[in-house]
Amino acid sequence: MELNNILGMIEDFTKELGEDLIKELTNALKNNKLTKESKIKLQDKTREIIKSYGEIYQVKNRGVYKYAQDKKYEELQKGMYQGQSNGYYILDNDENLKYDEELNKQINSKINKEKSNILKSQQQELEEFRKVGEKYIVDELGDDEKYVYLTRMSDKKEMQDFNISDRLYDKIKENNKEGKESILTWDGKEYNLI
Repeated sequence: MELNNILGMIEDFTKELGEDLIKELTNALKNNKLTKESKIKLQDKTREIIKSYGEIYQVKNRGVYKYAQDKKYEELQKGMYQGQSNGYYILDNDENLKYDEELNKQINSKINKEKSNILKSQQQELEEFRKVGEKYIVDELGDDEKYVYLTRMSDKKEMQDFNISDRLYDKIKENNKEGKESILTWDGKEYNLI
C-alpha cells in the first residue's frame, strides 16, 4: 500500500471520528439543559440544601442573600458586602462575611448531585413524552435558547424539548411570522414538521 493511500485513510478516519465526537458532545450539551420546570425544581432543592446548614449567606450576581432554617429566601442590602466573590459564606464575630472553601465544596457537591438526578428524571420524562408518529403542537419557541415547548395532541401533555435542528427551528419561526400553526411528529430520532 502506498504511503499516500494510508495517509488518506487515516485522514478520512480522523475526520469521521472528529465529526462523530462533535455530534456526541453537541447531544450531551443539549441533554444537559434544564427545562423551565426542572430549573424551578433545582432552585427549590438548592434552597433546601443551603437552609439545612443553618444561617448562611450566598453572594451571587452582586447581591447577598441570607438563608436560615426558619426564614425565606431574602435579599440583603446590595452595598452591604460589596467586593465579595460569588459563593457561600458565614458571618464571623465581627459581622463580616467569611468564605469557607470546605462549606462551598459540600454545598456545590450536593447541588450538582441534585442537578444530575433532575436531569436524569427530565430525560426519562422526555423519552416517555416522545412517541413515534404522535402529533405535537408547538406552543412556544425559545428566543435566547433554542427549544420548543410542545403539547402532545392525543393527551394534551406538555413538555419542553431542546432537541430541535436549526433547519426546523428556522421553519417554525417562519411559520410563526406568517401566523401559521406548527405541528410536528417524532420519527424516533428527531422532530419533523407536517
